[in-house]
Amino acid sequence: MKAIIRLTCAAAALATLAACEDAAAPSVGTPYEGGIPFGTYTVVGFGKEAVPTRDGRITLRSGTLSGNGPCNGFTAVNAATLPAIQITSMNWTDEVCRHKGFEDRFFQALTQAQSAQWQGGVLKIIGPTYITLERTGD
Repeated sequence: MKAIIRLTCAAAALATLAACEDAAAPSVGTPYEGGIPFGTYTVVGFGKEAVPTRDGRITLRSGTLSGNGPCNGFTAVNAATLPAIQITSMNWTDEVCRHKGFEDRFFQALTQAQSAQWQGGVLKIIGPTYITLERTGD
């Protein structure tokens, strides 16, 4: 009887782990550059701060970054090859925003970014301030 209960518990644990598989992991065939998968990422940390609203996004493509802060969108040119980052130009909209303080710091951190690191399903954009992101799409 104990063996059946243990077997049932083990099966339930495996099913739970399978359900928790990283749905945002890069799919087979996802293009990479310098070990960094292209795609869309959501900001979950900014420096030592958590970002519980998760309303900042970055989409990485070859030579470009684009996305949005809480209120405004942006596009940027990355003149370096990932994992290096060298933003040579960045443009953004300028809508009135009650999150303007965070958004200004977020955009400034992007313009000062120096590199990207992909590890354990988490992307970090590193510069004077680092940005932690979770992958949310291709």
